[in-house]
Amino acid sequence: MACEISLCMIVKDEKQNLSRCLESVKDIVDEMIIVDIGSTDNTVEIAKSYGAKAYCLQWCNNFSVAMNESLKYATKDWILIMNADDEFCKEDKEKFKMLITNLDETTVYLFEIMCYFGIQSSNNLTINLNPRLFKNNYGYSYEGVIYSQLINNDHSIKEKGEFIKIYHYECLGDGLISKNKSKRNITILEEEIKKNPQSKFNYFNLGNEYSSINNEKKALESYYKAYEEFDETTSFGPRLIERIVMSNYNLEYYNKALGFIETGLKYYSQCTDLYYFKGLILSIQDKPTLAIKAFEKCIEMRATPLIFKFIYGTDGFKATYELAQIYMKLKDYDTAYDYCIQTIRLKPDYLVPLYNIAHILKEKQIPMDEFKKSIEKFFTDFPREYFIAADLFYMEGYYETALEYINKYEIETGIPEELKFFKIKCLIRSSKFDECIEYTKNIFQDNLYYFQAMMYKIICYVIMNKYELALKVISGFNENKLLYHNKKAFQVYRQFFNIVTDKPTSTLSEDENETSYTSTIFEICEIILTNKELDKFEKSLDLLNLISDKSVLLQLGKLYNKHGYIDMAKKEIINSIKLFGVIDREALEILKIDSV
Repeated sequence: MACEISLCMIVKDEKQNLSRCLESVKDIVDEMIIVDIGSTDNTVEIAKSYGAKAYCLQWCNNFSVAMNESLKYATKDWILIMNADDEFCKEDKEKFKMLITNLDETTVYLFEIMCYFGIQSSNNLTINLNPRLFKNNYGYSYEGVIYSQLINNDHSIKEKGEFIKIYHYECLGDGLISKNKSKRNITILEEEIKKNPQSKFNYFNLGNEYSSINNEKKALESYYKAYEEFDETTSFGPRLIERIVMSNYNLEYYNKALGFIETGLKYYSQCTDLYYFKGLILSIQDKPTLAIKAFEKCIEMRATPLIFKFIYGTDGFKATYELAQIYMKLKDYDTAYDYCIQTIRLKPDYLVPLYNIAHILKEKQIPMDEFKKSIEKFFTDFPREYFIAADLFYMEGYYETALEYINKYEIETGIPEELKFFKIKCLIRSSKFDECIEYTKNIFQDNLYYFQAMMYKIICYVIMNKYELALKVISGFNENKLLYHNKKAFQVYRQFFNIVTDKPTSTLSEDENETSYTSTIFEICEIILTNKELDKFEKSLDLLNLISDKSVLLQLGKLYNKHGYIDMAKKEIINSIKLFGVIDREALEILKIDSV
């Protein structure tokens, strides 16, 4: 017989999230208890609309006090804990219903909390195993001012992980709100550490807060404090090691990260994430054989124990994708292709490997009709996915084929504002200058890409030798009213016009550290070279004399390489080394290419 369940939550100003949360659990709980800690929006009204019992509590900078307040109102057999920005996985509801027919009162049930970060994508997930279901009136309470820990002083209890997922969306919220929340938490945790400097858990959580605002150096300071006199049996031990590894990785302290990986594997040999980071670092360090072994180990381990799961996919599609990347660098395209296919099979909605597949087909010189068929077989939702196909061909320099797909997309569904500029990029690189100019009429001033579209119009007019019309576009802008980035780009285009019309030019920057002009200059050069306007390309290179960025020869070498001018690419890269001492891994690979 199924036990009855009380949902317990604390909330504050959660009008954006609460309906999604309550909607996801309304059919699996028998009672909803909501404790509001000071909402100024209609959070309480939303809760009541779902039949929740709502109570108010004055906020006292202590989450455990609020959590314990919610527990005292629960009247059912068992308690389910949710946050307002959680969503219960609908595919796992049947598992939950089966679970509550056979519960053990001495057990706390831990669920997989799938935490989204960055943009909402099923690929951007971390996994935490948190206690979410426990017996009511059995001595449970929370302690800890921010990161509440469930404790039981009355009974000896055990934990059991269940393959039941709850999606957590906090890290997708407003960036400013998240940053302010982290700063608040940092202040509270630092006060708690003053009271109890021996608390490793507080240092661990302080590190997490610093990491959440990308202050990895401060995060490491806290993690190292938590690591002092390390006890591998502590509940957050595996997470602490992994956090130390991640912070060192993000700071590019690769050898330090590798050291902690080896330490971690001594304690937690089944932690796939550690092998995954080992593979990433070894790949960066240009040790492909060792990196391959690390990623293959991830795949071998496949069924990672719940307690060691943190980064979603390291025992599956993420590992196979990284193997594909390594074999791409080694130019072993057959093996790379196989791993791309494995990645897509493991994660059908993860389409990034298609960019590798498109490049492989290009390298193998597959005829275009066969090329298109090979790509299209991976899609199941045309016309919606025409844009993705267009982007694949665009990235490989097949601009006319990309146009075919974007035109199909436009005919079938209409084209959203954000994709109009993509079509312009295809048109100008396909030498369709009249059509490109005409299409700019579809982009209005409120479009995010209006300024860039007008700059492309200038390039079209210059290539067509219609300098008066190019000048007319330039004259239509008031530089003083442009955004900072656009202002610098506009200055480049104005000097570009002066160069091609043999007028005097002005220096753009004498600052060696100023790089904001460089990308615009190389975009102009790339478009002109793509269209094989070699005389105008030679002139456009004079723009490089107007800036002092030491990376320009390196970037010029890469541009030549992209367009097949290998000898010229090598020449510019060697000049970059001789004149500026600037080189990178990609350039070194270019120097290894056999000249034609």
